[in-house]
Amino acid sequence: MTPFLRIAAVSLATLLATALTAQSPAAAWSDAQEKAFAFLWKQQKDGVFSVKMGQKSFPDPGFTALALAALQGKPVDKRSDEEKKAIDAGCRWLVSGQNDDGSFGQRVQNYTTCAVVMALARWQDDAKKPALGKAQKYVLAIQNCETNGSSPADLEYGGVGYGSKGERSDLSNLQFAVSALRDTGLDAKDEAFARAIVFLQRTQNLKSVNDQSGKLKIKGTDGGAATMTAGDDGGAIYYPGDSPAGYVDLPDGTRTPRSYGSMTYALLKTYTLCGVDAKDPRVQAAVKWIGANWTVAENPGADPKLGEEAKYQGLYYYYLLVAQALEAAKIDRITATRDSKSADVDWRADLRKQLESMQRPDGSWVNDRSSRWYENLDLLCTCYAMLALEHCR
Repeated sequence: MTPFLRIAAVSLATLLATALTAQSPAAAWSDAQEKAFAFLWKQQKDGVFSVKMGQKSFPDPGFTALALAALQGKPVDKRSDEEKKAIDAGCRWLVSGQNDDGSFGQRVQNYTTCAVVMALARWQDDAKKPALGKAQKYVLAIQNCETNGSSPADLEYGGVGYGSKGERSDLSNLQFAVSALRDTGLDAKDEAFARAIVFLQRTQNLKSVNDQSGKLKIKGTDGGAATMTAGDDGGAIYYPGDSPAGYVDLPDGTRTPRSYGSMTYALLKTYTLCGVDAKDPRVQAAVKWIGANWTVAENPGADPKLGEEAKYQGLYYYYLLVAQALEAAKIDRITATRDSKSADVDWRADLRKQLESMQRPDGSWVNDRSSRWYENLDLLCTCYAMLALEHCR
């Protein structure tokens, strides 16, 4: 049997059973989540979280937003009055800091704005509505498209960068942007999602849809130019022609960027949010890669030549995307394949068990195998882990 992720047909009985399970106290909020909540709670002051950089500490809207989103994973009826008050105060602080163009923060504004949208979308207060509307306009404005002078022939078309118009795009920024657009209520039929799909295809190792294969010039092993040849495993990379997981050098002198875990889940999640059907060949190809590379022990796909640390770069971001993507795609079980053997996997149980085993005594998580992308910060890793655990109930 060809390895693939089995997308289960969900019957009414299954839906009812799932709903009942979700309502049970044990399933809705675990001891691990409560410990993590307590850890985050100690870091805030009036709902605002600060970040230490060197000897300086300053309140940060991006980290505050991620933390508030994570804290709001705790059911409302389980929150104390003090907890509710602090969450309200933090969300109001976020709203008060919105820039005139609808963005939030002063750096990596796409990431920061999308994180704020995540937090505000969960907040039960009408004060969020104008802020979410302005944020939606900002994210739409920075997508590379016709209004910014970009056309479908341009490599960046449909993508989103760190926060400026016409900026180099990447799949990580795009998946956050598409999530934010959906969280702000943008209609699923909006052209922004069709444009995003153009960029998504250029990050997928799938020859039938990647129109940059055989055309795009990338850096070769000798420092000169080489032609990029898309792979055909269905996985995804960070940016067209660029993969932190390394490259496969082909006999004809061309190079294939290696697919890897976090971006393949970002691809699946974003295709789904853009309305691509589960039976679509692009989705099925990504699902096949996931089944063939299923693991919660590392962020899979890195070239062994890059060393041991490469397997753990962005590990907690990977956990977040695993949970978000599989939940969005309504995938309950995975047919994981290793050495011609297959196993039916309950991914929620797998991921929950792994995260709980990695939690530190104080309730936090931190990536002690790689500090890349700020995962040496326990605040960030704890937010990622908590947000992932929400989908593991």
